[in-house]
Amino acid sequence: MYLRAALIVLLLTGMALAQGSLPPPKDGTTIYVVRPGDSLWKISGRFFDNPLLWPRLWEINPYIDNPNLIYPGDVLALKAKQPDIPVVKVEPKMHKVSFEDIEAPPPVFYYSRGGSEGFITPDQWEHMGTILTSEPPKILLGTGDIVYTNVGSKNGVSTGDRFTIFRTSKPVYHPMTNNKIGYKVQIAGELEIIEVLGKRKSTAVITSSYVEIMRGARVRPAEPFVKEVILRKGEQRADGLIVENKNNTALSGRGDIVYIDVGEEQSIVPGNTFSIYTLPRKAYDPDKGKRVVIPGTLIGKMVILEVEEKSATGVITESSRQIEVGNIVSLDI
Repeated sequence: MYLRAALIVLLLTGMALAQGSLPPPKDGTTIYVVRPGDSLWKISGRFFDNPLLWPRLWEINPYIDNPNLIYPGDVLALKAKQPDIPVVKVEPKMHKVSFEDIEAPPPVFYYSRGGSEGFITPDQWEHMGTILTSEPPKILLGTGDIVYTNVGSKNGVSTGDRFTIFRTSKPVYHPMTNNKIGYKVQIAGELEIIEVLGKRKSTAVITSSYVEIMRGARVRPAEPFVKEVILRKGEQRADGLIVENKNNTALSGRGDIVYIDVGEEQSIVPGNTFSIYTLPRKAYDPDKGKRVVIPGTLIGKMVILEVEEKSATGVITESSRQIEVGNIVSLDI
């Protein structure tokens, strides 16, 4: 009798996972009221035994604009539910519309490689698993290649689940203070699970690759990303520096991804624009008999794509000369 009950539980769990939904929450709870100190990460770990499943929890609670900002008293759904839509009879009415009634759409910046820009994080980005090998075995992997990973049913994954492939590079140090800012996370591509082979094994296909992918690359559940951001002015002044770039080159230009040392702490949001300046320099004034400060020169513009607590990722949209680490950025307000 006990064995039969266990088999039924396993069957139902397998069906839920096969649909790509969250595992059933503990104790049958369907809603949860956020408490002080909670985060989607903690709530996913508590109810689904896997904190890395937080993107799915965010997906079924679309009213949350920023997954890093939830507040005590917020009510979260732990199960996806189809809303009951009432049928309302509407009588057609004539309405005269003039051009004055139509508001112009906000300016939008489109980044075609959304999701590949990477970011700087203060700690190593936690991974769920690793790419073990490929079929056939290769050193360099790319779009369309079949790979084997060490994630499986024990991680709550199912066929169709998508994962981000990434690698964490060497630490990033501030160009002025030389203090460690964090680690640069490079997004290498995405893969999709095509068959779960066991508790810690699965077959997957690489659905997109932005750089060469090697065996040993780390994976974690894919997070929602956007290719469009609404351009908006900043609310208060914020200045910083370019501390690193995506391509590990000495110089950058239009279309390149760079990272700056200001973020959420300075109220930066995606869509903010920054002006890029050279560092001020000194020149000797023979009439005054001393060195004077020459202000920095405007050499470019950038748009913010992603924001972390103390850093942000942006793309250079204009450049009149080569841009380098250490250049000043100033929020447009």
